[in-house]
Amino acid sequence: MTEDKIQTLNKLVLELTKIQKELDKIEKDGKNNRQGFDYVSEAQVKSKLQNKLADHGIMIIPHYEIMNSWTSQTSNGKTMNYVSVMGTFKLTNGSDELVGSMPGIGMDSGDKAIYKAETGAQKNFLMQLFLMSTGDDPENDNNWNNQQQPNNYGQDAFNNYQPQQQYGNQQNNAFGNFRPQPKLANDSKKKVINEQLSKLSELNQTEFGKSLAALKSHFPNVDFDKLPDSSADNMVTFLGKQIETTEATLRQLGAI
Repeated sequence: MTEDKIQTLNKLVLELTKIQKELDKIEKDGKNNRQGFDYVSEAQVKSKLQNKLADHGIMIIPHYEIMNSWTSQTSNGKTMNYVSVMGTFKLTNGSDELVGSMPGIGMDSGDKAIYKAETGAQKNFLMQLFLMSTGDDPENDNNWNNQQQPNNYGQDAFNNYQPQQQYGNQQNNAFGNFRPQPKLANDSKKKVINEQLSKLSELNQTEFGKSLAALKSHFPNVDFDKLPDSSADNMVTFLGKQIETTEATLRQLGAI
């Protein structure tokens, strides 16, 4: 990598850090009345960043890959559509670029599930990139019911499988809403996950335990001691994307 290229890339990173310093805590301005939680709207995130990115000469170019789509029946018999995507976001100053990724999931009774999934992926990517805090402590159990994860679909944003298939028959039985336990991941699949975590730890020059903790934070509803097979598939897909993105960034930096 030439000295000019390093200076250009450093300039892009420098401008991004300047924007990060200019941002204050972001307030939750949206309310989901049906499920009773507050959230940060996409409109507010973009309004915080749009002019700042333009002032610093940075453009973000998104690309979305549909990972999965499925439908399920609601309790009142209506059909709900779900779509999960993996968003890839290229940040460029016209001379150089950095690339990051973020999964997203959307649900809608009409045809807007894909747009909601894309919106969620972009919003969360921007919030993570610029460390935009809402003032919540995710490790505080008192805040759990107010998180933007009112259901268990967050862990399925990374998969290529229909989540309802792991349970077989979705009909209620004599025990009400009881469902059979999902199939558990075998040792071979767990080995793949461990190998991916080791690879990611090596690329990031961090401890294996920290990589494992980060993975658990992405799948907060999963019992890692009794890992469901479908969740293991989700993790393999997610870790593969993270390794790919990390390697691409390190190549751009001339580190590998």
